[in-house]
Amino acid sequence: MLIFAVAFHIIWIMAERKLNKVYIHTLGCPKNDVDSEVLARVLMERGWDIVDSQSKAEVAVINTCAFIDPARAESIEDIWAFVEEKTKGRLEAIIVTGCLAERYGTALAEEIPELDGVIGNRDIEAVPGLIDTALTTPQTFHTAPSEFSRNWYLSPTPQTEPNWGYLKISEGCNNRCSYCAIPDIRGSLRSIPIESLVQQARYMIEGGAHEIVVIGQDTTAYGHDMEQNLFPELLRNLSEIDGDFWIRILYAHPANLSQENIRAIAETPKVVPYLEIPIQHIADNILDRMRRRVTSAQIRERIDALREARPGIALRTSLITGFPGETDDDFEELAEYLEIGHFIHGGVFSYSREDGTPAAEFEDTVPKRTEEARRQLLEIIFENVRKQTNKALEDEKVRVLVERSGTRPNMLWGRTIYDAPRIDRMVRFNGDAAVGDFVDVRIIRGTDLHLLGVQE
Repeated sequence: MLIFAVAFHIIWIMAERKLNKVYIHTLGCPKNDVDSEVLARVLMERGWDIVDSQSKAEVAVINTCAFIDPARAESIEDIWAFVEEKTKGRLEAIIVTGCLAERYGTALAEEIPELDGVIGNRDIEAVPGLIDTALTTPQTFHTAPSEFSRNWYLSPTPQTEPNWGYLKISEGCNNRCSYCAIPDIRGSLRSIPIESLVQQARYMIEGGAHEIVVIGQDTTAYGHDMEQNLFPELLRNLSEIDGDFWIRILYAHPANLSQENIRAIAETPKVVPYLEIPIQHIADNILDRMRRRVTSAQIRERIDALREARPGIALRTSLITGFPGETDDDFEELAEYLEIGHFIHGGVFSYSREDGTPAAEFEDTVPKRTEEARRQLLEIIFENVRKQTNKALEDEKVRVLVERSGTRPNMLWGRTIYDAPRIDRMVRFNGDAAVGDFVDVRIIRGTDLHLLGVQE
């Protein structure tokens, strides 16, 4: 009887206050985007309405990032902005989740008592209960444990984007790079069962998506937690789903870029000629200190093997400059390798010291001025490579996925098979097509950033 009484009390409170609208504010990487999509599904299954702005909501859930200092600063700044809205009576409750909550939950509770709940990123299904408790016990701070979960796709999850979607195939990471706190924040590697992933991918395609973007902390480690390499099998199963769509792969650690995985990327139908390989550096001295489990020679050999197996493949990478102990020679080796032009897309990050990581104890730090100069030089190299690549595409015909309409009649924006959503270049072209269509576009000019073309 007590359970029914409590349930009735919660329903009555929510009916009285009409507290049924939740806004989910997402920060950070695509993995967080997926977490928010799953959270939205879980909340809707429990009767909540998901709204697209804070002004329409009674409850705000902030899905935070804690990867590096700027990400943490942005998360804290946004939390305080929501707290201000609550103090003005525009929100009934604020729940903080995600990586910042996972890593610094106790500190958040102590420093920001205006919050109504804090929960980490490992048990999304616990969030609705935390909201209910916060709403029925005013002015009481509630926390909840964060447990491991791999049940994201027990039921179909709606996608944020109509034309494409992220498919997160695993959570956590076993690599333990010396500079990275992700294993402490997201836990060890946990692979999602293939049948669940195929079910979600099929739902995405049936819902209108024309591209599945495979993500994880390390996609090429899929299945390693079960002492198997299941990455090729997963790609084959995804490719067998009926429909005309692309499969794109992000976050392939070079240490796990085996010949078997290279063949799967090169030979599986529907997998586009694109791969993100975060090499971080190329000098053996730094790779060893980073604990990347791969040598300079192995990186070079595997990228050469990939380009041989899939000619014309577009590669993206991420780099860290200013890592403790990085010498001028180390940096020159990295710059020279980048100038070869293997990577047509990429991001450069200055080293960020993370408390609790082995690298945080390194004393031979690089001066900030030197670190920034090196970062800017690598950015320039990337820009030059991109210009050359864009120029080389002039007068070529490419297949484009239409993403949105432009500001003028017959102006459209889309992406080629060589470009990932949100992070890479786009194609602006004149044509007559609907959002979500695949069309052939003749590239007439390659600018510094994007491509200009006309539909054929």
